[in-house]
Amino acid sequence: MERKQLVTDACKVLKPISGLSTDEIARKYAYASDLNRQILKDARDFNNEFWVKYENYVNLEGIRLRVGQNLSEQHGNGPIYVFIHGLGGNMTQFEPLLRILAELNEGFVVLDLPGFGYSSELYDYNMIRVVEVVEELLQSLTERRKVVLVGHSLGCHVVMHFVSEFSSKYDIREILLLSPAAPDLPQLKAFFTKVSLTVLSKMPVLFDWYRIYFDQSKGLDSSGIKQFHYQADTYRKLWQFFYNVQIKSRSIVQYLRGWTPINWSSEAITRLPSAVVITGKLDPITPLSTATSFYEALEPVRRKDIILVEECSHNICFDRPDEISELFLDVVDRHG
Repeated sequence: MERKQLVTDACKVLKPISGLSTDEIARKYAYASDLNRQILKDARDFNNEFWVKYENYVNLEGIRLRVGQNLSEQHGNGPIYVFIHGLGGNMTQFEPLLRILAELNEGFVVLDLPGFGYSSELYDYNMIRVVEVVEELLQSLTERRKVVLVGHSLGCHVVMHFVSEFSSKYDIREILLLSPAAPDLPQLKAFFTKVSLTVLSKMPVLFDWYRIYFDQSKGLDSSGIKQFHYQADTYRKLWQFFYNVQIKSRSIVQYLRGWTPINWSSEAITRLPSAVVITGKLDPITPLSTATSFYEALEPVRRKDIILVEECSHNICFDRPDEISELFLDVVDRHG
């Protein structure tokens, strides 16, 4: 298949399994005064044939993970592409990139991190423990050790910790960092922040109350949509909102409490062969200055690049799927 057609097909929104068209679904919810409740009534509106085919659940010790993978279809000896979403994200946000890999029979593994999407919660959200869960999942699925790691937002931190913890076990060919969070987050260790997060961890209902009545009640004008999308279509925004209203406040708080700084001088990071940072120029969540500082922290990496995407906000794969898919194919071509 020609490159242009491959990208076009991967970016095309698939028909939901509910049988309604995406336009019909957009009209269905257009005037819902309580969208945060109405949108949960039919999950089939936000599922499609791709996820029906590749989604499954994996039980590890003490946790059940929702996973997407096509390893039985992988041809050749290329790397497995491992996708890790950020705080409050879920695996479906990478759909255009995954569909490219599926079409090319390149292997991928994507998951809902513990506590997000449809994965169960962890008792301990120390970031190193989260990284260990990702590695345990890979061990359970395949003996292959050649990987390309793809992270989004705070998922970029998970990627960097994976590099530090497991570079001796895996052949990490490249890391792709989409809309990365700041390379260091010292504010999470500040006294007032730690006290606030401790209180919220014991009473997550307070955060729930704020999110439900002061933010999610605004529907597609809520912060989780307006700040994440610049030009995505209404259906894609509804898709994200469907997942947003299911995010557990406890999980958000516990991930922030469990944040662990990256060891940027780690020998494992200096040995990385390649790193690419891609960010939207209109991203208010992880703005250009943040992505640039993350890129600069990668200074020891032998080959690195930063790419800025015009008219693009934080949910980079939904906001500019065409541009991101083209850039992602450049990565795939290097390893194909």
